[in-house]
Amino acid sequence: MTTLFGSEAVSHLALRLALDLACVGLLVRGVYLTYRPSREFAFTHVMLNLVTFSLAYLMNRVPMDIGFGLGLFAIFGILRYRTQALRIADLTYLFVAIGLAVINGIDHASISLGEVLLLDMVAIGMPALLEWSGARDGGRTVTLLYDRIDLLTESRTADLHADLQRRLGVVCSEVRVGPIDLLRDTVELTVVVHEPRRAA
Repeated sequence: MTTLFGSEAVSHLALRLALDLACVGLLVRGVYLTYRPSREFAFTHVMLNLVTFSLAYLMNRVPMDIGFGLGLFAIFGILRYRTQALRIADLTYLFVAIGLAVINGIDHASISLGEVLLLDMVAIGMPALLEWSGARDGGRTVTLLYDRIDLLTESRTADLHADLQRRLGVVCSEVRVGPIDLLRDTVELTVVVHEPRRAA
């Protein structure tokens, strides 16, 4: 037992796993939960990252048919979260979490640890920079159910923005039209809003 856990292979795995968990922890706790507080999705990001890392690391260490390997990763392609629709940003964070697992899980002699660390920093730093920039500008995306489908025509765009600004109390820079329910006279809108800046 001492020989097993004291082996070089296990020590190397522990180092890689610690690096991966540190990266996904920084991504989820330091970036995702700071700007998009949803602990349910945070759990999903961490667990998918851990499972993907395990698969990538073991597949890299054990010779196997490439078709089997691709089929194993294709499992993620059939995942469906039917309880609620995921926002694009949440899916992007999920993809980054899986990407970090693959970056840290693939262990090859031609890939140095410095290259892995650089890719990790870029994968974590870019979302942090973009989120910080968006928060600094006061911009955020809101999805809502809207009851004035008569304002959806191109000629009444100004009236639509004015009505949304009056109701939400924010400046609307962009409005994207989603599914329309003619039975209830409602439409799903994705609105990019900007909070009014407070005087210093």
